[in-house]
Amino acid sequence: MNIRFDRPVDFEVFKESIRDKLKNRAKRSINFSDYRRAAVMMLFFEKDGSPHVLLQLRTDRVSTHKGQVSMPGGGFENTDRDLLYTALRETQEETGIEPSLIEVIGEFDEYISIMGFQVNVFVGALNSKVDYSAFDDETEQILEVPFELFYNENFYKCEKLNHEGREYDVYFYDFNGITVWGMTARILTDFSRKICRNNQD
Repeated sequence: MNIRFDRPVDFEVFKESIRDKLKNRAKRSINFSDYRRAAVMMLFFEKDGSPHVLLQLRTDRVSTHKGQVSMPGGGFENTDRDLLYTALRETQEETGIEPSLIEVIGEFDEYISIMGFQVNVFVGALNSKVDYSAFDDETEQILEVPFELFYNENFYKCEKLNHEGREYDVYFYDFNGITVWGMTARILTDFSRKICRNNQD
């Protein structure tokens, strides 16, 4: 069953639909041993009667992806138990959200970033209102973005990008004058199509 946004969306139904679909599909795995491992958290919550996703606007003080929008996350550290721990730890460091407040729903596909990271994507939910803010020097602003933005295909533009001899579709979404693009837009577009629309991988 496709998730629809042309009517009120029950958040519990939304979560369980996603959980079921993630559980019953084989995720796309990438096994490149020379890439550094990283993980991000696709974090959903309910606002104004519809699912939203928590994103962050990066500062201009970071070494990479200055002023871009990303999901909470970062590189695997030797002290991390696993990549889920990485995603939860980085989310807390960047937003102040404690891991105990996040309901882990499942895991989506793996991606390779142009910076040479192999990125695991975990999906979680906040089931109650929590306080969060930009907690570190990397985060300029926390964004509460309606997930419908990535579901409605009228809301994006797509351009072709050549990188290392290969051509890629690059998606751009506008949210209150802030552009969501790059790997973050790619992940959310794929998630919307594969999980919410039941399109084939």
